[in-house]
Amino acid sequence: MVLPDFRFHQPATLQDALNLLGQHPDAAAMAGGTDLLVEMKKGLCRHHDIISLAKIPELKRITENTDNLFIGACSTHSEVMASRLVREHAPALVKATSKIGSEQIRNTGTIGGNICTAASCCDTAPILLAMNASVEIACDEKIRIVPLRDFFTFNKKTILEKRDLVTRIIVPKPVSGTGACYEKFGLREAGSISVVSVAASIRIQDAVITDALIVIGAVAPTPKISGQAIEILKGRNVREFMEGSPLLEEAGNGAVRDSIPIDDIRGGAQFRRDVLKVLTKRAIRSAIA
Repeated sequence: MVLPDFRFHQPATLQDALNLLGQHPDAAAMAGGTDLLVEMKKGLCRHHDIISLAKIPELKRITENTDNLFIGACSTHSEVMASRLVREHAPALVKATSKIGSEQIRNTGTIGGNICTAASCCDTAPILLAMNASVEIACDEKIRIVPLRDFFTFNKKTILEKRDLVTRIIVPKPVSGTGACYEKFGLREAGSISVVSVAASIRIQDAVITDALIVIGAVAPTPKISGQAIEILKGRNVREFMEGSPLLEEAGNGAVRDSIPIDDIRGGAQFRRDVLKVLTKRAIRSAIA
């Protein structure tokens, strides 16, 4: 497999990148290129112009204000993992990011690219959804903020239009009493694609679960919020979710009922349901802890 010929552009500002997208109808924006270049090699897509975002400083910054973390879309997975701010306020995101590919992929691939690829097995999307994250999208001179739960439309499909660029991921800082966890099952320890994943975020006040988000991955066309699992958790005392308890079992079953798994080379649908139940229970217990 060889890459087809294309023109390579390396703008230094966001506005230059947006201008180039407007000037070249079949152009593609590239962050790390770990997905795009492979797809081009395989002939799955063709672009005469590639616009690299790697040299735009504002797309690589990780900053904060009182309420939120702001993660530049072109921050590599390794940069996200190393960030003091992310480690302090979103350690579950660090864990999820550490599960992506190999070290070489993490050094090159970006958090924005991972989201925009929109694969159902994407590792960062479930935990970001569980943390109520949003994406900042630039188009021409307009900026809009979209909740991540509204971003995915189908497997490898998003709301992004031709001239849109995701510039930042906005992650609310967790309030006191909140715990989050990401669990993943792959066919090997390193460099594996998710067969099933689960992210949980749980808020506890006076030993009662006041809020929860359970997100299941690789078992539906997009990462999916499990309403049935959440319904079982809210308003309950955390002691009702001890290991082996009936309610913990029912929460796992609720996630399974919300799933739409498929049979593929990595696992059958029933196998995915069985693993999903185990991971959901594990994620809930870890988030509570």
